[in-house]
Amino acid sequence: MTGGDVARGRTAIGKYGCAGCHTIPGIDNAGATVGPTLDRIASRPQLGRQVPNTPENIMKWLQHPQQINPQTTMPAMGVTDGDAKDIAAFLYTLR
Repeated sequence: MTGGDVARGRTAIGKYGCAGCHTIPGIDNAGATVGPTLDRIASRPQLGRQVPNTPENIMKWLQHPQQINPQTTMPAMGVTDGDAKDIAAFLYTLR
């Protein structure tokens, strides 16, 4: 769906510290509750309560969350285009 690699996405989640805020199934030590759980994110109709859950939108959310929802507390983490594709590929396995 995203042109990314699931295994690289799993690694990139660790690189950007996503587990510091989110519970993420399949990621070791990812049980934080600062942000929403990412369990079943692939099945959710919307991202950030603002836009449809599409590959393009999830990659934009990963890179520029405030552009989608200016009220979000999720920081821009400097996610590269390639890492956004890979992370999105992993997230789309969470159904």
